[in-house]
Amino acid sequence: MIFQTLYLIISASALVYLAKFDHYGLYIAIALFWVISAFYKPLTSIAIWSIVVFMAGFALMRLISITASGVPSSYYLIILLGEILIMLIGIILIKSI
Repeated sequence: MIFQTLYLIISASALVYLAKFDHYGLYIAIALFWVISAFYKPLTSIAIWSIVVFMAGFALMRLISITASGVPSSYYLIILLGEILIMLIGIILIKSI
């Protein structure tokens, strides 16, 4: 249970970091939903699913970019691995609910 709460809050923190690139506040709204879901248990499963979908989308976009443009710097490869790892952790958490 505590792991799910930490997962949601850490994911929200990472998304807030990315929000500096967002001009419409969508990332902030999603991150706020994740933080609220960490403490409001009926929304926890939905929030974890949204993180899995969100990270899968980022990873897929990054893989398409790699396919189109070639292998990027190690920084972007590490980000890709992080996105895949966060997605896999979310899947494990969903199975444990």
